[in-house]
Amino acid sequence: MPTIRIESYTVRVARNSAGPFARISITGPVLAHGIQNTATLFLFPAYTELGGWVTNVGGANADGIEVLAQVPFSDFDRLYDLLRNEAPLWLYYSYGQGATTAKPLTIFAIESGDEPAGEGPQDADAVEQTFRSIIAVSTADLTT
Repeated sequence: MPTIRIESYTVRVARNSAGPFARISITGPVLAHGIQNTATLFLFPAYTELGGWVTNVGGANADGIEVLAQVPFSDFDRLYDLLRNEAPLWLYYSYGQGATTAKPLTIFAIESGDEPAGEGPQDADAVEQTFRSIIAVSTADLTT
């Protein structure tokens, strides 16, 4: 499956009279030949399934691949959580057959790199434990 290493992203969250929507724009690194691959995820409540296109497949080398995905809005929280909290990240995608350089998007995924076991948010009582340690040190008897 082709990939784009996620170098940076931009998030737009909005609402119109029909409801909420969001756009996540992803850019890959500038490659050795100057090409930069991108992806744009459009998230609307009306989208119930994945749709979209992968453009410039087999096209001119001066242009990068662009993944344009229509994603259900219910996926936003999970996608944004990964983008904010994990590194490194890759966008994986796959596409179907087509007569032009624009192919129908069939799969997209955002995946993290290898992570050590047990990595994650700090323990729920970590802040309380830190304050107890500070109080214990600051109230130590230094006269002996």
